[in-house]
Amino acid sequence: MKKAVIIVGEHFAGKSKTINKFLKPILKLGPKQRSFTLENLDGIIYSQSLEEKFGIIYSQSLEEKSIDEPGYLKIINKVKEYNFVIMAARPENEPNSLKKNLVSDLRSRKFKIKSIDLIADQSDSYYNLKAKEAYQFLIN
Repeated sequence: MKKAVIIVGEHFAGKSKTINKFLKPILKLGPKQRSFTLENLDGIIYSQSLEEKFGIIYSQSLEEKSIDEPGYLKIINKVKEYNFVIMAARPENEPNSLKKNLVSDLRSRKFKIKSIDLIADQSDSYYNLKAKEAYQFLIN
């Protein structure tokens, strides 16, 4: 079964921290690695939210800009080759959030999805717990 985890949070909520500092070590990945194998199946990580990657959202200002459709579709079509996908996204209530698109597009590619919402300014143990929650979803 294909599985996707979407780490959801506002700017500076700890999406990258959860993935890079806590989840990657659980998956035995180095800081620059984003491909992994789990239970002999391939996975990929995108720790930067696609909203930021495509310049739809800059820093804390929510500037109106249309999605880079070819770039977004390229990533979505690439992840369908994997059994496990870990991505970051902004909350649905933010202007220009791609979370709904991600959920819809991943579901249409036969992924079972778990969204993990983050609250900003928490202790490291909070983010570690969220990383473990993501890992448990992937292996169960």
